[in-house]
Amino acid sequence: MHGFGHESLRVFEEMIKEGIPPNIITFVSLLGACSHAGLVDEGRRLFESMVDYNVTPRAEHYACMVDLLGRAGHLYEAVELIQSMHIEPTPQVWGSLLGACRIHGHVEYAEMACSRLFDLEPRNAGNYVLLADIYARAKLPIQADVLKELIEEHALEKVPGCSWIEVKKRLYSFVSVDNKNLQLEELQALIGEFVAHMKNEGYVPDTGSVLYDIEEEEKERILLGHSEKLAVAFGLINTGRGEVIRITKNLRLCEDCHSVTKFISKFTEREIVVRDTER
Repeated sequence: MHGFGHESLRVFEEMIKEGIPPNIITFVSLLGACSHAGLVDEGRRLFESMVDYNVTPRAEHYACMVDLLGRAGHLYEAVELIQSMHIEPTPQVWGSLLGACRIHGHVEYAEMACSRLFDLEPRNAGNYVLLADIYARAKLPIQADVLKELIEEHALEKVPGCSWIEVKKRLYSFVSVDNKNLQLEELQALIGEFVAHMKNEGYVPDTGSVLYDIEEEEKERILLGHSEKLAVAFGLINTGRGEVIRITKNLRLCEDCHSVTKFISKFTEREIVVRDTER
């Protein structure tokens, strides 16, 4: 989960030398490590070697491989792998493909994944939102609007983004665009200052994740209200110089928050650790 792919492989090699047989969990961990570290060839080799250790690939192993191939841009190979599965692909497998399609903006395969996901997980709003996001980034507003209408029609609820930070042994939580927070204006103003500095250095806000049909300026304002940005600002205001700011988020960190957090870390010379659902 922390990107130490090569270290994971070295431990595996030591394990084999010691005569300890790997099991299904070993390969889930290894393939996941390869995926996060972008070790495509190593991942392929490990997946193919499973039979040598009498381990039959399960759905979670296929999901790891689809994620690995998809992140690296090998979407066609990922689809071929799904089609060759000896078991029925699970939502986890199709979800890995959908996530890869979002990274690379592949509409056709995203639609393929969602055609199955909508049957397997009809109440999962996240799949609808991801496909709408892919449509929006591909400049297909009509298709994106259809997805948003379906979400409302089926009364599907998207889990709101929420981030936590501990300061002086107290836990504080922030929800995206949280109008009830008394410090909201102060926090957004601080983030806005950093964003202004970033723009001078070539930063362009990634508004693709904002699916509303509104002006670009308003989309940027919504980005300022993302929970992880609010938590970072709160940490800067309420902790001492040199203290590590540690934040936990309940959803995947968006690309814009990732870029802004890196800049703030560099600009303030503060270590900022954000743990999301993936890493």
